Amino acid sequence: MSRHHHLFIASPASGALGAQVARSLASGQAQLAKAGYGEAVLGPHRNGQIHLDAKLIGDVSCGLFSFFEQAGKNAMRFARRLDAPIGRVVIQTLPYDQYYPMMWRHMATGRALKPFEGAVARLMERPRGWAQVIADLHAALAPQEIVVLPAPVLVEEALAALVPGARLDPRTPPQLDRPDSAIAMLQRLHRANVTLDPHQIQRLAAFHARQPQGAPLAAFNAIDSVKLRKRYAQDMDQIAAMARTRIGADLDFAIAAQ
Repeated sequence: MSRHHHLFIASPASGALGAQVARSLASGQAQLAKAGYGEAVLGPHRNGQIHLDAKLIGDVSCGLFSFFEQAGKNAMRFARRLDAPIGRVVIQTLPYDQYYPMMWRHMATGRALKPFEGAVARLMERPRGWAQVIADLHAALAPQEIVVLPAPVLVEEALAALVPGARLDPRTPPQLDRPDSAIAMLQRLHRANVTLDPHQIQRLAAFHARQPQGAPLAAFNAIDSVKLRKRYAQDMDQIAAMARTRIGADLDFAIAAQ
C-alpha cells in the first residue's frame, strides 16, 4: 500500500484551530503510529506524513487586499519538498464578513494601520475568494481529496478529517482574545513608535478584557455583511461541485494512511 502525505492548512487570522490541531498532533504521536500513520511535523518534511502549515496559502504579509494570490506557487514549492503523493488536504474557511475584520485585527496587533472602514469599498470588490484558493491547491498539490471545513470548526472535526482512525486527545488550550480596546491602545503605541514585548501585550490584553468595549474597530455594515455572506455561500457551492472535494468532516471517511 503506497504512502501518502496529509496536510492541515491553518489560514492566518482564523482563530485558535491551528494551534489546537498542532498541540493535539504533537501530544498524540504514539496514537498516530498505532493507527498506521507516520510522524506529524510542521511544514513540508520528507520524514513526516502528517503536516501542519500556517503559511502555505499566505500569512499576514498578504495584507487585506491580496486574497492568497500566491497560494498556488506556495503549494507547488511545498509539494516539491515531499517524497510521496498527497492524500488529504484539510483547510478551514471563514465567511468573508468575519475573515476580513479578523485579519485586520490580527495585523493591527503588530503595526499601525489605517481604519478598517477605509478598506471596505475595496474589499467588497475583491474578485478572488476561497473557490479560487481551493482550485489553486488542487492544481498545485494534486491531492486525492481536499476537505473544506467551514467555520466554526471544533478541533475534533479537524482531527477526524485529517487523521481518521487515530484516537487523539483533542487539546484546546485557553487562548486570551485581544479585545478591541486593547487593539486600539496598541494602534496608538504603534503610531508613537512604542514597541511592547509579547508578555507586555498579554498583560495589556488581560487588563482590557475586563473593561467595557465600544463599537467594533473592524466590521461591515448589515447590508455589506449580507452581500459577503451570499458570496461565501456561492463559493461554497462552487467548491462542493469540484472533483475530489468535500465540505465538512466525515467520521466514516478514510483514505489509506500507509
